[in-house]
Amino acid sequence: MIGLTQSWTLINNVTPTRMLRMLPVRAGSAEAAPRAPALPGLAPGAVVSVAWRLDGAGRVVGALLPPGHPTGGPLGARVLAGEGVWPATMWPAGQEISRESSLIELTTEPARLVVHAASQEIAGTVDQPSRPRAGHPRLRRLVADLRRDSRQVRIRAAGRVWWLRATGVFGVRVSRGGQPVYLTRGMLGHFSAEADELDISVVLLTLSAIPSSTYAPILGF
Repeated sequence: MIGLTQSWTLINNVTPTRMLRMLPVRAGSAEAAPRAPALPGLAPGAVVSVAWRLDGAGRVVGALLPPGHPTGGPLGARVLAGEGVWPATMWPAGQEISRESSLIELTTEPARLVVHAASQEIAGTVDQPSRPRAGHPRLRRLVADLRRDSRQVRIRAAGRVWWLRATGVFGVRVSRGGQPVYLTRGMLGHFSAEADELDISVVLLTLSAIPSSTYAPILGF
């Protein structure tokens, strides 16, 4: 995630400790390089589309499971896998995920996600509550898109609620309980010291699965 330089809001006067770096990656099947060590949680046949290196953990990727994949289901899915993170999966609602359309558009029903934690499966949803659904008149949806709050993404899981929104022109900010847990600064992403495994998995899966236009600011906001 690339963002403009901006200050980080300290949480309890503690600076962020986990930094996220983008890695160059060429989209390809997880089976294309059999000699490379397999990443934990990455299913065979997954198509890697984004990669990071997370301080204190290691290499993390976001990938596509094509339609019909045993894990992805009939419409396909997006997955997060890697070293030192909980794997996670996101399924679209009524929209096929393919190489040509590999991201999940939040325009109809909420997307489903599951974080595969160490001892349990944590289910959740991803949606845009301020945006009118497809059944509303087209003009109303177009007008709603001019409001900044309509571009906020809500993620709910395990009794927590995260809000993902754009900051500046290219920046991204994710907050939970009114406090930031993730923020881009310059060419890097930063997780707060309070961000735990669930925060990291939910944030990275969402950023890798949905298009930036879903939360990007418009008209200069």
